[in-house]
Amino acid sequence: MSVEPEKLKPLLHEKIEHMNGRQLSLLNRVLLQVEAEELADRLGEAFDKDGKQDNLRRISELVKQVRAENRYA
Repeated sequence: MSVEPEKLKPLLHEKIEHMNGRQLSLLNRVLLQVEAEELADRLGEAFDKDGKQDNLRRISELVKQVRAENRYA
């Protein structure tokens, strides 16, 4: 069943209001999993970009450069 995005948020709010603790806990775990997958996708894309720019091979060089530029007390 497809619902228009502008109608989806109030519909979900209504469903959440009627959930018990177990259901809310499960929904929270599902949302955390979705967030984790989105972050993993973004991280994978960043690694791909860095790989194309040859940054992964230069990590130790870049770390030394940052440390040299930012002396810590």
